[in-house]
Amino acid sequence: MGKNPLSANPSSGNEELHAAARSGDLKAVQAICSANPLAVNSRDRHSRTPLHLAAWSGHSEVVYYLCKNKADVGAAAMDDMSSNRKGMTALHYAAQGSNLELVKYLLKKGANKDLKNKAGNTAVDLASSEEIRKILVEYESSSSKVALNGKEKGENAETKISSREKVEGSDSNADLHGDETVEEDKDGILKRKGEEEPKKTKR
Repeated sequence: MGKNPLSANPSSGNEELHAAARSGDLKAVQAICSANPLAVNSRDRHSRTPLHLAAWSGHSEVVYYLCKNKADVGAAAMDDMSSNRKGMTALHYAAQGSNLELVKYLLKKGANKDLKNKAGNTAVDLASSEEIRKILVEYESSSSKVALNGKEKGENAETKISSREKVEGSDSNADLHGDETVEEDKDGILKRKGEEEPKKTKR
């Protein structure tokens, strides 16, 4: 009979998950997360999640699986083993470990490359290769352009709607108030412009 991946003690199961993520044991990670889905974002004694450990060790398949099962890509670890690693995210670890594919993947999954660790370093600062640094910087420019284009499109749409409302409003006012075709005579009677006043009958 195989060993129960979770055992009777939940914290023991979490420890096994962290060990499996660190070592790249995908089958064990899958078994533990299937038995306890909430364990995917559990913390070890250094406040690291399984995703932190998998990214730090460069185990891509484990990272993919964890992210597909709702791992928090923005979670920060308070790693007591090194002051330089406090506040690190999975993206920090991937960039520092020169894992280009993981860096790209984590960015696509919504990792924020501008987050700083406790030492004030972003993933760009910790990038251990020029190639990874370039990917991070270019991703920043691309994201900014997308955000800017979205904002401009929104503003243009609002301008068009506002202009259309003004035109429709003026047409409506012309029909309702007759600024162009209706006028009020001295007795307060509305009549169309150019229309002769009705002749008053003599009594």
